[in-house]
Amino acid sequence: MDKKKQLAFNLNNFLLSTSHTLDFLESQHNNTSINHSKRIAFLSLKIGQKLGLNPREMFDLCAYSLCHDIALNESRTKDSKYYILSEEKIKDFPFIECKNNILKYQNERYDGLGTFGLKNNDIPLLSKILFFSQLLDEKFDLSKKDIQNRKEINSFVSENSKVLFDDTLVSAFLDISSNIDFWIDIQNENDIVYFIFNNLHDFSNSLDFEDVLKITSVFNDIMNNKSLLIDNCKKMCEFYEFEHKDKYTLMISASLCNIGKQLIPLEILEKNENLSNNEYEELKAYPYYNKKILSNIMGFNDIAICSSRIQESLDGKGYPFNLEAKDLSLKDRLLATLNIYNSLCTKKPHRNAYNKDEAFRLLEKMSEDKKIDLAIVNDIKKVL
Repeated sequence: MDKKKQLAFNLNNFLLSTSHTLDFLESQHNNTSINHSKRIAFLSLKIGQKLGLNPREMFDLCAYSLCHDIALNESRTKDSKYYILSEEKIKDFPFIECKNNILKYQNERYDGLGTFGLKNNDIPLLSKILFFSQLLDEKFDLSKKDIQNRKEINSFVSENSKVLFDDTLVSAFLDISSNIDFWIDIQNENDIVYFIFNNLHDFSNSLDFEDVLKITSVFNDIMNNKSLLIDNCKKMCEFYEFEHKDKYTLMISASLCNIGKQLIPLEILEKNENLSNNEYEELKAYPYYNKKILSNIMGFNDIAICSSRIQESLDGKGYPFNLEAKDLSLKDRLLATLNIYNSLCTKKPHRNAYNKDEAFRLLEKMSEDKKIDLAIVNDIKKVL
């Protein structure tokens, strides 16, 4: 691996680390509970084991389970457009071998009454498993410690053999669910993660930084698919003549610098009025969430640090870590300033976008107040 041009990357490690953000979004739209995606992955892999899937198929099945709801914030109705968008968003993800429209067909029923009307053998196996696992957790919540819930799940599954579900999946599930350890493990996040790591082969590979950026940019689009932050970072990196690794590390950091906002309630993010003190305090936690999420991804330590400093300021009064000028690198300062500029030029629920002149006047005022670096503001003004 060329460390100046590549990064060791494991898709399931990345998706496990980011799954909380997608789960939180889905909980607000579909009333699912915490660890929804991990439970889907756990159940899907249990079924995959019973059906004798090979290690490469198991790796892909886990990844599809963890990112099944990746289009939800952009297309909030689960119709054909939603499933097509889901497939489009993962086109650059490094799956091992199963790339045949798994997410597109994740809502197909055995009887052909699903979104696209595919029937039994026309539905990809991984899509069948994904549909089975999703539906059970959405309808019943597999994390419930309730014996009656388990009985209702088994009855529902049996009644819908060759209606909703392939009978081979039904048989596999009824066998799995007859064991008490299945129900105990699926209720515990640590047990789920332990099972995943102990039953998946390590298919980490070396990805070019450009390919990593394509993957992480999907999470930037979830929050704001019209944002120019990554493009502006690229222009400034070229202006400063950053080396290849530094350039792409900053662009990847930019693509993920708002991922923590996916753990902030939508009623705060989309509020039309000014935030209350309590709401603003909750919003201020998002850079901390950036660090918490990204620190668990292999090889992302520098990216996690840079992304978590997005709201720090030179006077030590930023958040969440109250870092001072001496603690902030050129990349930290540049990304923070570009993020402010991008925010000012973006329409918000409570205000219109500023034009460029207005934005730069505000940036210059912030530099006078020792919040951001004036030299960087002047350079951005030259380039953008």
